[in-house]
Amino acid sequence: MRRHRATIGIATTGLAAALLLAGCGTATDAPPSRPHPTAPSREPSAEESRLLDRAEQVLISRCMTARGFRYEVTDVIGASGEGARSFPYAVDDVAWARAHGYGGRQERLKAAAQQADPNQRYFHRLSPSARVAARTALTGPSPVGLSVKAPTGMTITASTKGCIADAERTLYADLDDWFRVKVITMNLRPLRETRVHKERRYTDAVRRWAGCMRQAGRPYATPDESRQAAARYAENMPAAKADAAETALAVTEATCATNTPLARVSKALDRSHGEQLRTRYGEELAERWRFQNAALPMARRLAPPSPSASPGKTEP
Repeated sequence: MRRHRATIGIATTGLAAALLLAGCGTATDAPPSRPHPTAPSREPSAEESRLLDRAEQVLISRCMTARGFRYEVTDVIGASGEGARSFPYAVDDVAWARAHGYGGRQERLKAAAQQADPNQRYFHRLSPSARVAARTALTGPSPVGLSVKAPTGMTITASTKGCIADAERTLYADLDDWFRVKVITMNLRPLRETRVHKERRYTDAVRRWAGCMRQAGRPYATPDESRQAAARYAENMPAAKADAAETALAVTEATCATNTPLARVSKALDRSHGEQLRTRYGEELAERWRFQNAALPMARRLAPPSPSASPGKTEP
């Protein structure tokens, strides 16, 4: 079964976002010497994580400027509160579905914001040769030097050269170790979702959900199929009609998820597999948090917290 997700409102802008695990060039703050073993293993708050991301952008900007290119520090674009939700198994909140559908309106706003991103605009205005040079300055000449096998089984590689690599090296000191724990911990959520989708209890619950959907005149065998149907509305209808049709389908999906075991079973399995993975990869999670906590003093010097930031926790 393919993974189904309805996600609203959180999008990172800039070339660095599109090249998430790539590497980058020169920085002015001297990196500390392996500070993470003595740093606390407390999970950074969402506000602290945003601060670290912004500090990394500041370092990338300095590096790119030194190499003759522009790179602007941008804030995360997206909605917050009830508009920021992820449903990896099925939409299971009827009120949310009634307000947001599958998130088509927010996705259009996000796409428009990404098109307006100054770094993307600058990048696309460059000549082909200058664009290659800018990409090389940002990510390095090739994804060689860093290589980690993620828990999902995929091997992720990146360059030790370029401005992204230099920014991360400056913030976290040990680029190899930081890249290793970042790749491992960033891939725990997709691994957890994959495991849930393979569970017999989940597939049985999906069959019950599909029966409910058929009775409601929505003959979709999986939540992924209903999500694909909603995407086709946007392709074939004016925006207002597509939003209305998408919302109606999302409400039916959520109603069936809550009226059958699907919502309860998927949450229970997600929690169970999440606990197993946190135990299995507890050392890597703690090491990532130590890296991040050790980098916070430098991040605060480089990029004071955004006034719009709100406290909270991030989830691996």
